[in-house]
Amino acid sequence: MAFRSATLIVCSLFGSPHNAIAGEIPDAAAMDEMHRHFSEAYNRGDLDSMAATFAENAVRVTPSGIFQGQDAIRRSFSDALKLGLHDYAVQRTISRPEGAFVFNAGTWQAKLGDKSFHGYYSSILTSEGGQPRIIEETVVVAVP
Repeated sequence: MAFRSATLIVCSLFGSPHNAIAGEIPDAAAMDEMHRHFSEAYNRGDLDSMAATFAENAVRVTPSGIFQGQDAIRRSFSDALKLGLHDYAVQRTISRPEGAFVFNAGTWQAKLGDKSFHGYYSSILTSEGGQPRIIEETVVVAVP
């Protein structure tokens, strides 16, 4: 049961922030910087920086639930941090513009104690107040 709970919370945590500014197609370096910034924020437990990568009305779909809005997303990250998850990293493998949005997909990994977890994500980004924001993200844990 503890493994299942940890797996569900791990699923709810990981996704990856990316860069998208209306009218501009973000380059790989800009998206890699966003990945690095989010990973560092997670690994130091900075919930505000993590949540700020999402739009106010963003939706995250995970195996542990659907979280709508920045506050709900912040709480889902808080629950994951309380478990002691660490060494989070993300790798974007697909990125393409779709009109005023950018679609991204890739892999994530993290550890709980010495147990490794990994999975996949997809996200849609837009610009909010001139800043890139995730508006939708779906996260899954890979089958062991």
